[in-house]
Amino acid sequence: MTNEFNLRVLKSVKAGNHVLCTHELPLPVDLLQEIISFCIPQPEEGSPRMIILCADNDSAVQLAAELAPFMKEKDLTLDLILEKGNKVKQRNDLFDGTEVIVGTSRRVCEMYFQNGYNISKMKMLIVLEMDKQMKKAWKGFISRMAESLPKVKQVLFVCDPIDERIDEYIDLYAAVHQRFIFENNI
Repeated sequence: MTNEFNLRVLKSVKAGNHVLCTHELPLPVDLLQEIISFCIPQPEEGSPRMIILCADNDSAVQLAAELAPFMKEKDLTLDLILEKGNKVKQRNDLFDGTEVIVGTSRRVCEMYFQNGYNISKMKMLIVLEMDKQMKKAWKGFISRMAESLPKVKQVLFVCDPIDERIDEYIDLYAAVHQRFIFENNI
C-alpha cells in the first residue's frame, strides 16, 4: 500500500477519526485490508467487529470475493448478507459468529433487528457508495445501524460525488470527521 490517499485515510482511521472519502472508483481493496487488520488484529469468534455496507448485491459479492484470500490468510471469518438469499440461513450464519459482515444495507439492518447478531464489539462501520445508497432511499437503514452502534465505533463513508444531502447526513453521525478526496495525481 504505497498510495498517498490510502496512507492518509489509514492514518486518520488509526487516530480514531470518522472519515469521509470521495472516490470515483471502488475503495481500494488493499486499503480495506489494512483497515481490517487494524480493527481486527487477531481472530476472535463471536460478535462482528466490522460491518461493510454495499449499495447492491453485485458489489457486495465482488468485495467479498476480493477480500476472501486475505481473510483466509488472517484466519478471519466474513459473512456475506445479500438481498436475495435464505434469511434464516443468513441469520443462523451470523448467530454462529463472524468478524466481518459484508452486505447490502437493507438486509444487514433487517438481520440486526431480527436479533441475528450482537454489535457490542463493533469497531467500525463502513458505508460504501453512499451516493448510490441515498438514491435507493436506504438512508433510513444506514441511520438505524449507525444509531445502534456502540459509542466507541468509527464510521467510514465512501461516495462520489458529495452533494449537500450527503454532507448533511454525514454530519448527523460524524459531525467531526476527516475528509479525503481521491485525486488521480496522488
